[in-house]
Amino acid sequence: MAHIGIFCLPMPSHLALFLALAETLAGRGYRITMFGISENKSRIQEAGFEFQPTDPDSVPPGTLGQMIRKIGQVPPLAAMRLQGRIDELRYEAVLHKGAAAVKEVKLDGMIVDQAEACSGSIAEAAGLPWVGVASGLCMNAEPAVPPLLTPWSYSENLWCLVRNRVAYAGLELAAIKTKSIINRYRKRWGLPPLCLNNEAFSPFAQIAQQNREFDFPRHQLPKWFHYVGPIHAKSRHLVDFPWNRLNGRPMIYASLGTVNRHKNVFTAIAEACSDLHVQLVLSLGGGEDVPELTNLTGSPLIVRFAPQPDLLKRASLTITHGGLNTTLESLTNGVPLVAIPINFDQFGVAARIRWTGTGEFVKASGIRSEDLKSAVTKVLREPSYREHANKMRDAIARTGGSEQAADIITEVIRTRRPVLS
Repeated sequence: MAHIGIFCLPMPSHLALFLALAETLAGRGYRITMFGISENKSRIQEAGFEFQPTDPDSVPPGTLGQMIRKIGQVPPLAAMRLQGRIDELRYEAVLHKGAAAVKEVKLDGMIVDQAEACSGSIAEAAGLPWVGVASGLCMNAEPAVPPLLTPWSYSENLWCLVRNRVAYAGLELAAIKTKSIINRYRKRWGLPPLCLNNEAFSPFAQIAQQNREFDFPRHQLPKWFHYVGPIHAKSRHLVDFPWNRLNGRPMIYASLGTVNRHKNVFTAIAEACSDLHVQLVLSLGGGEDVPELTNLTGSPLIVRFAPQPDLLKRASLTITHGGLNTTLESLTNGVPLVAIPINFDQFGVAARIRWTGTGEFVKASGIRSEDLKSAVTKVLREPSYREHANKMRDAIARTGGSEQAADIITEVIRTRRPVLS
């Protein structure tokens, strides 16, 4: 069977999605090799896949992991700058080491993270068919769709179109350094330079784990773009949870993901829910030790890790940072949301939550528990949010997820031609 290489951002949520996709492909007999930083080596190999390191030699081992963890502790602008520095370090290493490794291991095709603009160039240089997968919101730009780093809503109003255009131009400007790194290698390989961010996306197939209904109206997506819905692993790690401590009240599940470590937001969530007739279950995503947050108002049930899919089956509301994985898992169960976006595409996810009527969002900057409580109360009390969440649940149920994604990837590798939606 064919040998597929996978390149993805080393962020926990990105890695989880690509491991889930690798599991599905391996179940069909494909040989999988994943490329990334050595900090993720054990997790990848424990999942049963081969690993090729692409660590930058310009920094000490473990530096990128430390920088990634720091992203969740700083304000949005600082996080974007830090992510930009991480990308510069990684792209140089991925293009140099990854290109050599791809030739050595003899791949038949590649899967790349849409958020990693450099990996597709390796596939082009090697003459390999390749598929781009958006583990977060799809990054395809078009005039009426605001950049995913903003909380703006969809509009065809002239002012909004101008605003979007200026914001997209800013993103192109911000990517000059990383594009210069990519284009230096592309020139060496005899490939034309990349001028716009969209040019880094696959010409064979682009896959988004959104469902079409959880997006703004789209008019300029390529014919080989596919909404496949949530991509989840079939196997699940068992997580201990004190089920006996659930008290029968309507449950609010809150999680800020595996990176964000903003204690002021945890505090605001606890205060907002403290005098409502609910039980707050707060997952720290493996972050801070529980003893550091034992004095939160209202005595919420706090755990380092949570069996999220099982809890969401019982939840009345999810409070989230706006990570796409948590958002889609909530909507898969018809659970409405209140988002507190902190970084990156979390703002775009929050905007889509409001646009689809499946919830509301509150800004994390200067967050006040009163504002959060108002949003939580509104979503809990107004039936329309649950009704829209249930409609989204039904729409997600009609998608093919990882199996559909695997079908598309299989067809690309078999035919070496674009697979149209």
